[in-house]
Amino acid sequence: MSANSSQPVPLRVALISSHTSPLSIPGQGDAGGLNVQVLSLAVELVRMGHSVDIITRRTHREQPAVEVTAEGITVRALTAGPLAPVPKEDLPAVLTHMSERIAELGPYDIYHSHYWLSGVAALPVAESLNAPHILNLHTVAALKNQHLAPGDRPEPQSRIDAERSISERSELITGSERERHSLISDYHLQPARVHHISPGVDTALFRPALPRHPALLDAGPYVVTLGRVQPLKGQDLAVEILAALPKSVRPLLVIAGEPTPGNEAYAESLRGLAARLGVTDSVRFLPAQTREHAAQLLSGAELAIVPSHSETFGLVALEAAAAGTPVLAQRITGLAESVVSGVTGILFEGREPSVWAEKIASLLNDEASLVSLSTSARTAAESRSWPRHARRVSDVYLAALNR
Repeated sequence: MSANSSQPVPLRVALISSHTSPLSIPGQGDAGGLNVQVLSLAVELVRMGHSVDIITRRTHREQPAVEVTAEGITVRALTAGPLAPVPKEDLPAVLTHMSERIAELGPYDIYHSHYWLSGVAALPVAESLNAPHILNLHTVAALKNQHLAPGDRPEPQSRIDAERSISERSELITGSERERHSLISDYHLQPARVHHISPGVDTALFRPALPRHPALLDAGPYVVTLGRVQPLKGQDLAVEILAALPKSVRPLLVIAGEPTPGNEAYAESLRGLAARLGVTDSVRFLPAQTREHAAQLLSGAELAIVPSHSETFGLVALEAAAAGTPVLAQRITGLAESVVSGVTGILFEGREPSVWAEKIASLLNDEASLVSLSTSARTAAESRSWPRHARRVSDVYLAALNR
């Protein structure tokens, strides 16, 4: 097929997400920013005239094998392994079966895998058809291992070897320059094959002055951390920051999200930490949020805290900015790009709770500065969009087809 970016050709595109369905609620199980990105990309590709199938693994009998979304995206849940959730570390055992099921769907013009497990399943199919294989790793194991939370287990060498192998045979898309640098330096990839395309944000959904979140109608001022609950996301730092704040300015801390499988003990430890630090009454735990409730939650917050030890990009930071809520994060990995210090929030050089608390107290006591940061955050986010993201991804597709 011949194509060029000035004359878009409708393509049949497979977006593969083996370990989590993009229809799942972010913050629940293994669902997170990847789910948002895959679904948002699919919506925009369909609007551009492409035919898009999202391919995932079927995890329960009630899950439809095929469903079509209101936007015209076909979601195919393939039976590979047990009809039950499988921990990510056990999924490699079903990938051969997943690959066979993908092959049965017939040829696609583009196979675009999200996360390394999807790449292991889809790359052999793409190669057998001489079709381009595009890969978003979303989390680079080598980079993640450089920024582990205390006590967190490093990713095994087998995953690093698999990521390197599939990356060498694919076109790569990264969400941040830091991720791109890691792939080039740690996996020795050709720079021309690694494309940095930042995620977008739905500025119509995530915006300032939304109605109050229904679970917080009785709450006063609050700060929020939103996402999967696990050591890598570092919600313990948010609790420690809260305890370091003077009682006179201490807001409510809302921790929204659910533990990833295997991290239930960490989630429970956050309650214990709050009790030991004497801030139990100032912490409220909420489950994973729908997109609409996530927007309300961020819009109503004074500040969003993203206490992660590492993020490939940190989509929630961009969503908070779009909601007009300044973000606090560590200057590390992708967060150094998703948060523009002094514009969309504040970046810290370390993880000392008292330093973060001092800045939070300063902002909460200075309404003019908080409003100014809120305004500049929203303005900066308005330059990021999913249509722009999808156009750039489509250009990568077309260039790969012309190679």
